[in-house]
Amino acid sequence: MPESTRPPGPKGSLITGSLNEFHEAPLRFLEDNARLYGDVVGFRFFHMPAVQLNHPDDVRQVFMNAEGAFVKGMAQESFRPLVGKGLLLNEGEPHKRQRRMMAPAFHRQRVMGYAEVMLEEAARARDAWAESPDGLDLADALNRLTLRIAARTLFGADLSLAESDEVAAAVAAFAQWYHQTSHPLGPLLQLLPSATNRRFHDGKRRLSAVVSRMITARRLSGDTGDILSMLVFARDEEGDGAAMSDEHIHDEVTTLLVAGHETTAATLAWAFWLLAAHPEVTARLQAQLDEVLGDRPPQAADLPRLTLCDQVFAETLRLYPSAMALPRQAVKPVTFGAYTFAPGTLILAAAWCAHRDPRFWDEPLSFRPERFTAEASAGRPRFAYFPFGGGARVCIGEAFAKMEGSLLLATLLQRFTPERLSDTAPIPETLFTLRPKGGLPVRLQRRTLIRSE
Repeated sequence: MPESTRPPGPKGSLITGSLNEFHEAPLRFLEDNARLYGDVVGFRFFHMPAVQLNHPDDVRQVFMNAEGAFVKGMAQESFRPLVGKGLLLNEGEPHKRQRRMMAPAFHRQRVMGYAEVMLEEAARARDAWAESPDGLDLADALNRLTLRIAARTLFGADLSLAESDEVAAAVAAFAQWYHQTSHPLGPLLQLLPSATNRRFHDGKRRLSAVVSRMITARRLSGDTGDILSMLVFARDEEGDGAAMSDEHIHDEVTTLLVAGHETTAATLAWAFWLLAAHPEVTARLQAQLDEVLGDRPPQAADLPRLTLCDQVFAETLRLYPSAMALPRQAVKPVTFGAYTFAPGTLILAAAWCAHRDPRFWDEPLSFRPERFTAEASAGRPRFAYFPFGGGARVCIGEAFAKMEGSLLLATLLQRFTPERLSDTAPIPETLFTLRPKGGLPVRLQRRTLIRSE
């Protein structure tokens, strides 16, 4: 863009622009931009112009555009080697067709039907974790728990320990690979015979084998009513009546398996650390659990009364959104404020900044779940908070993630109080999702339940 119309922002280096600063410390880069330059921040990655948006009005324009001005674009193409042509990356009519075919699987009534498995797996994990009085890496433990839930609820698959290890290793390898290759030099780095590339491709083969076994088993068993059945046997009744291709089924299963557990596990890990650091919030939440449940286990029907579980999950996503910024790419000229950007411009809707903006959040760095009562939320701009995106590309699994988060919090906190093993706050690591770097060592202290009347 001409220098006279360029919004304020970091100049960066002559060759790479701001790429190195973003890649080395992305959260600090976003924070500095918002603090120094305002709501619309211009910079570049190599030759690519980029803009960071921090204000809800501009974010709304990106997510709710009716003119088809934005696509996922090259910023998310680094996901392509793992998820292929899954719903995450498809555009235009193919995306609409796939979402239309998958939508019934995420209907509220069907999602509520997954609660029994979520609660069963949560109780199993809770009982196993009780045998770790000296503490455990809760980030890893939650990752394995949500993986089992995703496999059983979405695909009717009871993963073996070996299969769970293969999926976990594949996702970890992908996270490292994505971190190293998700920039304009990525295509070149992906060709090098590096250890990171080798681990990724080995993990991908193992993950693909797990996915293929699940698909084959469902074809043999027939329709069992789960999401995998819908993918395998669904027809596009509103379109040409065609089924998904085998390649598309494989890609969708991979997308759902990975995204269906990784983001929720990371959010719950942050939630437990925040609760351990704020025992007064934990006490309020457990008092509500005692009042509603007594000593009986929670059920999905209890969720409307377990409001603090939902609010804790929401507040955690505010402070630690799974995606620090949601990228799009302009395919038409677009205008934000006084600045017009050419097609090809990378757009970053900075959730990390909008979620912590004092204009919209009082004491934004404080952990205050009561922000998400209906009354407190009423006067807030819609896109001051967008952990699941928005518009036509809003996360299809939003209701699933929210219910899973609340049910797992209720099941685990009914029996345990989390205690920190260190006063040092975990460092957010921006890999596949925003996760605690090095895991999350926590002690789960048993608590006495209040007897039901």
